[in-house]
Amino acid sequence: MSVIQRISPFLLLPLFITWQRWVVAPVDAHQFQVRSKNSLAFTSAAAHRNAPWSTRRHNKSQLGMSLIPIPINELQQIVPNASKLTPTGDQYVTYLGRTPRERFNSLFEGVGVAFLGSMFAYFISFVIGQFLATLLGIIFLFWPILSPEFKAYQRNWELVGGRDLIDVWVDDDDDGYWSGIPQNKRGLYGAYYAAVVDDICVVDDVRATADEEYDLDEFSDYTMTSDELETMTGIPWKLRLRLLDNEGRGMQVHARMSEDYLNLEPGMSAVGVLLSTSKEFDQLAGMTDFLVLDEVDGSVITWVGDYPYLPKDEFLRIIEKNGVAEELLAEQEEDDYLDDEDERYGDEVEEEEELAPVSSKRLKGR
Repeated sequence: MSVIQRISPFLLLPLFITWQRWVVAPVDAHQFQVRSKNSLAFTSAAAHRNAPWSTRRHNKSQLGMSLIPIPINELQQIVPNASKLTPTGDQYVTYLGRTPRERFNSLFEGVGVAFLGSMFAYFISFVIGQFLATLLGIIFLFWPILSPEFKAYQRNWELVGGRDLIDVWVDDDDDGYWSGIPQNKRGLYGAYYAAVVDDICVVDDVRATADEEYDLDEFSDYTMTSDELETMTGIPWKLRLRLLDNEGRGMQVHARMSEDYLNLEPGMSAVGVLLSTSKEFDQLAGMTDFLVLDEVDGSVITWVGDYPYLPKDEFLRIIEKNGVAEELLAEQEEDDYLDDEDERYGDEVEEEEELAPVSSKRLKGR
């Protein structure tokens, strides 16, 4: 048995580590749950009054005011797809590490793979030749820099899974291409999910019950670099954000706790993108991060999510241009007005109840 044959199993170790971390066990950090009596579905309303752009003229498959359909040209700009998988700067930094601990772990993994990979490239050069081995060695040598790029690229691909983005208004009668393809096999439809922050808390695990939740106020001095739970267990605290739209449909989102979330308050407006293989959105196939806006002036509070799928500047420009942000704030002002009216009505009822016994006594005296 030659020397190469004896050591070849050990030389395959860096490739196995890379395959295990990158292909077999991809990161699933942004978890979500949907809780509602009614599914997240398109409504059959006669008019889509919350769609201020030209798509309001469509009469088929229109959404309610909380699920706003996204035209295909906008969806391709804000969601990673087959032609737009190159990671952005924010996506690269997410896998490079946002804290010293994360950057150290990323660097340690990259250096380890680079060292073992360089050894592998040297020994394999006797089999595949000097030129190919040199190219392989260069890839391994720069693995600490290339690794976050590859992981972010894979994360972008996982959101769509190689599927095409489909316009929600595609009609079988108008386009015969889709007539013979089942709806759940065509691709992904997209919609803006506009909601209000209903509740905010912190948990140590996404499976934690309501009794195991902590108020956000208890983490007023929290920072990602001083996460005590991560120091002891290696798992950081997680934010639990409950969103609720005006039709009673709720969504529960989990993300790694960050000091950027300390300013979140119930009542703030939130908008994100939901993907589904069905026009009715009865089953979710993907979800992006959420933009949280101030309910008063519409200023950006923060972005909630472990991974920044949405290009921030581009997304803000699009929702301001198509009127989604304006409609979201207008709806919030309408809800506040109705709440004020309810409070006034309640005060008037209480005042009448207090005066009623007095008037009855006067009548008896007469």
